[in-house]
Amino acid sequence: MNKLISIIDKFLEWFMVTLMAVLVVDVTWQVISRYLLGEASSFSEEVARYLLIWIGLLGSAYAYRRKMHLAFDLFTDKATGKVKYWMELVIHSFVIFFSVIVLIFGGWYLVQLTWELNQLSASLQISLAYVYFALPLSGVLIVIYALDFIRQIVNEGPQEIKQQMDEVV
Repeated sequence: MNKLISIIDKFLEWFMVTLMAVLVVDVTWQVISRYLLGEASSFSEEVARYLLIWIGLLGSAYAYRRKMHLAFDLFTDKATGKVKYWMELVIHSFVIFFSVIVLIFGGWYLVQLTWELNQLSASLQISLAYVYFALPLSGVLIVIYALDFIRQIVNEGPQEIKQQMDEVV
């Protein structure tokens, strides 16, 4: 499992760097075409918008993996032992539940709907299903990461109990 997670992490990091690089080039082209050439590029604004969607959604999965996401951890930081153990298990379980229902099922429904309706972007004339595919993909990544966190928590067990056992021995 650790090797799979490591491969996903590396791929996600490089994919995000690539998307950011393309976004920088795209926005630079937008500025050059607007102010130096006198006519705005017709596609670059749309490309930037779609890249931001992908970067935002995949970035949320990456931030969750690195534990850099927005979290209300006032209670979990103060908790110890079994209470912290169960709180973390419940929190990651809720993350899985939300990701499966909203991101994976809801996102996949959106992808299917836009594919069936053949909705195309205005300038690029690509299917919006490709844009919306970032939703279920980020959901799958978040679920994988949450399951890995749960596995780590279960393997480690409540920390205070282990410390007490070590002190006795």
